Amino acid sequence: YFLPVTRECVNKVIEKERPDSILVSMGGQTALNCGIELWDAGDLQRQNVRVLGTQIPVIVATEDREIFSEKLHEINETLALSYPANDIPTAVEAAAKIGYPVLVRAAFALGGLGSGFA
Repeated sequence: YFLPVTRECVNKVIEKERPDSILVSMGGQTALNCGIELWDAGDLQRQNVRVLGTQIPVIVATEDREIFSEKLHEINETLALSYPANDIPTAVEAAAKIGYPVLVRAAFALGGLGSGFA
């Protein structure tokens, strides 16, 4: 199929093809986002479609820095000190708390190259 990877289009394909499973971890950030949307809307469950590989709650946990941090703490894994910042003054303040050098990411995305380093 040569269709956009959207909830609507994927649902049409699922309705036509009736798969028993899908794999959302092989299509970059777009596939991950679509899989989460399908899951949250109950589309996959309603159509009895399983997610192969990494399960949606795990994807969500790794996409959310706060949840990811909590999960690492649950298993006593260390995590680099980090702070969120939405503007330059907040980023400078966070860097002062952490101490230089710091790594600044524009965004966090599990499945793609949508963010870079500054």
